Amino acid sequence: MSKDYVKKTKEFVKELEKEKVYKDYIYYKKMLSQDEELYKQMFEYASKRFEIQANSVYGSYNSYNNLIDLQREYEEFLAEPLVQNYLKAELNYSKLLRSVFDIISNSVQMDLEFLQ
Repeated sequence: MSKDYVKKTKEFVKELEKEKVYKDYIYYKKMLSQDEELYKQMFEYASKRFEIQANSVYGSYNSYNNLIDLQREYEEFLAEPLVQNYLKAELNYSKLLRSVFDIISNSVQMDLEFLQ
């Protein structure tokens, strides 16, 4: 990889770090990490959510029901305002990153049809 691309990518990342979406995510992540119990629950919840979502990609037909069950299991936790703010910030940050990845992947030619 050309050093010029590496340099430009690092500059781009610095610009992303200036975005409110990123700052909000970092802020709520820090706030959440200050409450050990909430942080532990978030880790558990996120791990389970990720596993369910990953399995849906591989043909698990119960993904929707499993996500509903997970929300019920963590209902009290998910009602916490700090948790809600963190999850909203995480979602917004993920959308930003997704838009960047989409622009890159749609702008360069690479045969990825085998992934479908």
